Order: sequence, then structure tokens, then C-alpha cells
Amino acid sequence: MADGSAPAPSLTAVPDTLDLAEHGRLAINGMLGSLHPELDYECTFLNILDVHPAYMLHWSSMVSGVMPKYLEALPLLRQMSGSDQDLERQQGFVAAMLRNMAEDGLVYDRQDPRRPWNVGVGYGARDWDEDYANMAGNGRAITGLLYWHQWTGDDFWLQQARRTAERMLALAIVDGELAFYPNPGLGNDFSYPRRSGWTTRKPPERADEGFEGASMFYLLQPLRGFTRYYAVTGDERFRELSRRFVNCGLQPAFWGGAADMSPAASAERGHFRLHFHASAAALRGVLDWGLVAGDANACERVADAYGYARQMGIGRLGLFPTGGEATEGCTIGDMIGLAVALTDAGLGEHWDDVEKYARNGLLCAQATDLDELRRVSQAGPPRPPDAPFGGVHDYRFVQQNNRGVLPGQEVHDRVLERTLGAFGHVVGARYQTPMMMHCCTANASQGLYYAWDGIVRRRAAGADVNLWLNRRSPWVDVWSFLPHEGRLVIHNKGMRQVTVRKPGWARRAAIRCQLDGVDVEPAWVGSRMVFDGLRGLETLTLTTPVYTDAVTCTMVNLADPQHSCEQYACQFRGHTAVSVARRVAGRDPDDHPWYRLFQRQAMAAPVAPLKPMPPYVHPDSLVNWLMVV
Repeated sequence: MADGSAPAPSLTAVPDTLDLAEHGRLAINGMLGSLHPELDYECTFLNILDVHPAYMLHWSSMVSGVMPKYLEALPLLRQMSGSDQDLERQQGFVAAMLRNMAEDGLVYDRQDPRRPWNVGVGYGARDWDEDYANMAGNGRAITGLLYWHQWTGDDFWLQQARRTAERMLALAIVDGELAFYPNPGLGNDFSYPRRSGWTTRKPPERADEGFEGASMFYLLQPLRGFTRYYAVTGDERFRELSRRFVNCGLQPAFWGGAADMSPAASAERGHFRLHFHASAAALRGVLDWGLVAGDANACERVADAYGYARQMGIGRLGLFPTGGEATEGCTIGDMIGLAVALTDAGLGEHWDDVEKYARNGLLCAQATDLDELRRVSQAGPPRPPDAPFGGVHDYRFVQQNNRGVLPGQEVHDRVLERTLGAFGHVVGARYQTPMMMHCCTANASQGLYYAWDGIVRRRAAGADVNLWLNRRSPWVDVWSFLPHEGRLVIHNKGMRQVTVRKPGWARRAAIRCQLDGVDVEPAWVGSRMVFDGLRGLETLTLTTPVYTDAVTCTMVNLADPQHSCEQYACQFRGHTAVSVARRVAGRDPDDHPWYRLFQRQAMAAPVAPLKPMPPYVHPDSLVNWLMVV
């Protein structure tokens, strides 16, 4: 074109910019790639990448603590991506989980000669080896089973969820207005020993009990399942049980941040300083309760806590470390989930936050470049299988409780290829740690769905576009040219009204709107442009200037916010960080040959590249992941 801009997209060419559905497809590869079919499809926990060859590790507590999150994630990732990769492996995994749950409905880590890592590897009493069920994980299992019920329409999954819910109800300790699961010290804490039963009935007393370092993680995560089960069945027992768990989990002793505020006031506002993911996961349980029960105080507590949490780390980059610089992928998924849920509930409008987190931190935590993974592995030392040393994040050689190298613990086949799409930790805004951690793969990948689902929503005969991100849907197709160009193209597929939210970085007066190439003036309602009286086949194009915004961002340490000093020179175009550099004098003493982040030089091009139109369009009915609004 004469002005140098790219041609308008046709039905065959669309902008080759961020596609969350593609990242969901990759996440399926990383998730199912972590499974070990010869061992009842048990997932490995860590992919150790800074040696060659790279390897995977089995770990304690993964079956009942992490694999329920796989049940949650897979229906979401399948729906958003349309991927049919490794369906046989998925079927084997699901069958193995159902066999595991067959006795009483709970998922157990089992005592088995093939699993010498069942205890004394990372978690739990070293020599107390019996079957145990992590109760936080089993709460998530209920959620996963209910997602499968939505996805398939088969009541079989509802019956499975009922068995798990009933068993968790029977095992809860109810003490007046409080309810909880105790902590015998087996497995990843707050786990039920199948043979011994509860060996203590004491509630947690300190804020930092349990391996996750936050008591409320174990107290409040089961609510994710209880509240959804109540929403589906109307069973008042689970509403009442949830209320008592919230009473226990919101005790001031378990909360309170490290800011300039009295401990009581800080706790009232949901502030925290212990383990970001554990605290954010607990907040999600409280919010689910508040929404399903209409508890305005609980909802306000979470809204305040989210406002506090987004001031930690570097919110604009979607990075939220607990102490030092390391951000867990789990945390980013939780922050997206909180932002969307609060917005849907009318407890603030956080779509800009969702887009910031998704475009930056969430993508940083996912391994997507096979060549970069190969470089990281080759830069490390050679390591024979089962050697008595490992990568820098192989905790077997640095934690006293671990038993060393155990028979069958390592997996060595096609590790780098199976790592693609997995999630791990982010060091500052510089590297991925040379380790994928599959609790992050299972939790952070759901953040992909939360953001993708929020891009566009169907509303009666209309569609609401909330995020300037790409998505094909049965209602409209949305194509974003960001960060190259401030352009959004929407192909209408039958809607009589389309609304588009103005992103926070754009100026209202500078937005130009065209309908089939003709300038139009939308009606404005708040930050939304309303296009009404549509025929249903139009192409709507919005353009606005997008400039490079250079800022200095300081990484705030959640555990010690008054001593935050790590800084980054960042350049943003819209909500996308196109350049991030650590501000240090001279050579960085912490340089590592690890997976590098923000290698985004191509995003400086003024015209977005094009690609063929993706063929997949998701079904009209999607899994409602929140369920309680």
C-alpha cells in the first residue's frame, strides 16, 4: 500500500502475532510429555535442563498434589486449541486416575515398590511410607471432574465428583464454626494417610505451616472444589462446610503483609508475605466462596488483596516473586484467574492487567523455543543417567530430606522435545530457570485459558471484545496487529451488536473506527465502543497510534518490600514489553547461560507479519471455568 502499512487481512491471511490458542496447544505437549505411561501415567515433577542430556525426575506427592490439576487443565486446553495430539496418552492418564480413585473417591500417592520416592523426597516424614491423599489436590480433583462433566456432557464425571466430594466431607474436622484438614506430616503436608487415618486433629497454628510455607494454601484450596460442587448440585452441606473452612482460613494469624501497616489492619485487607502462589491460590478459594455465598466481606477481602498483590514484583511485566527474583509460573496463572474472576463479578475492571500478565510474564514462564532449550542443555556439563550429581535445581543433592538417586526415578527419553510447552520459574525478567516444574505446567497453562476465554464473550445477540488479542470464535474473529501496529480487526459472524473495550494505553480521541472501510462513530459507554444495528457480516477495523513507552521498573520483593532494588529498563508498545534489560553497573555477576527472555527484536518492525488463517473454531459452548458467578 502507498502508506507502507500491511494490507487488510483477508479470510486467508491474518496477523502473525500473539495467539494464546497456539500456546495452549504447546501446553498440551508439555503436560502430556511429562507423563510416564509405564508407571500408571504418573507425571514427573522436574525437567532438569542445564546438563546434557537433560532428564526428568519423579517426586513425592505428585499424584495427589499435582495430577488433579491436569484433570482441570486438559479440557480447557483442548477446547481453546483444538489440538488432538496424544489423545491415547490422555486416555491412559485419565483411566489411571480413575483406577486410583476407585476405592473411596480420593486420589492417592501410593506405597509401591516401583515408587521409592513416595516419601522422603522433598516432602513428608522420611520413613512413614503409606498411601496418602493431599487434600488440597483432591479439592482441585473435584473441579477437574466437573470440567470434564461440562466438556463431555456425560453424568459419569458428576458421579465421580460426588464420590470425591463425599469422602472429603467425611474427612473434614469440624470444630464449632471452624473446619479444616489437619497436618499429620505425611506427603506434601495436610495429607490423609489411608491406613493410619488422621493421627492428629489439631488445626494449623502458624501462618507458615506446611511445605508450601502458607497454611491458608491447604485450608482454602479445597474450596475450589466444594464451591463448584455446590453450584452444580445445590448440596447445602458443601456450602456450610465451605463457610467453616473460610472462618478457619481467614484468621488474622495466617495473614498480614510486610508493608507499613499494623498487622491487624494488614490482615483485614488480605495482605500476605508468604509464598506468592500459595497465598494467591488461597485467595481464589476465598473468592469462590464469596461469590457462591454472596459473602460481600469475603469478596472485598480478596479485591483488596489482589490490589495489594499487583503492587508486588513488576505488575506491568506480570512477574510476582516471593523473595529474591524467582516468579513461579503458578503465580502468574493465579493472578490472571483472580483478575478475570474479580472483573466478571463486578469487583473492579482488570482487563488491562490480564493482557499485561498474558503478553509478558505468562509467556516468559513457558518453554517455546526448542533451539534455546538445546543451547541451555549443551552449555551445561555432561551427566550420565543416574549420576550422583545433577543440574543446579536438582533438589536431590541440596535438600537433606531427600534420599539421593532412586531406582526408576529418572526419565531420559526425548526430554527437550517433551519440554516444549511446559512451564517453570522466571528469574527476575531475564531467564527461565533451567528447570520445568509441572505443578506450574498444570496451573499456569490454565491462565492461558482464562485470558483466552476473556478475549471475547457472547452476550445474547452480541459479542463483547475485552482484550486486543487474537481469537477465532463462532461469533466474531478478532485479529490484533499489536505490538507492531495499533490495529484491531473484527470479522462479524452474525452478531447484531459488537462492543470493544478501549485498552488503557490508547487515547479515546485518537481511535479511528471503520465499518467495511467506511468511517463510523460508535456510541461510548464508559471505556467501551458500542457498534449497534449490525447486519452480521461486517468487518470492523479500529486503528490508533501505538508508541514506544520507555520506563524503569523496580522489582518489589513480597517478603521484604522496603528493600526492593532490582531494576529493569523496559520499553513497552501497548501492553507488550518489547525490550527488557537489567540495570546494573558493569557485567552482571549473576549472568547464566540459561533460557533467555524478552528476545523480541522482531517486534520492532512497524508492520505485523501475516500468516494463514488458523482453521480451528472452538464450539459455541465452552467450559465455564469459574462456575460460581
